Amino acid sequence: MTRAMEATRKEAERWRHREKRLREALRNVDEERRRLDDELLKVEHQLTYYDSLTRDMKRELGRPGLSSLLSSLRRP
Repeated sequence: MTRAMEATRKEAERWRHREKRLREALRNVDEERRRLDDELLKVEHQLTYYDSLTRDMKRELGRPGLSSLLSSLRRP
């Protein structure tokens, strides 16, 4: 009976150790997810900023006509 109890104790200890590793892995995944969410938010802000900037520049400068494009190519 003691041999069976010892085996059960060791098995329970292995499962506790495995649970501890799994909880740690889940904690790491959660931290990585938060980091990636923060990074995605920064990228979305940058995208919005640059999209707005290019839209404003097009409005301010207008699209160059073909004649102005050709004359700019002729300049030395």
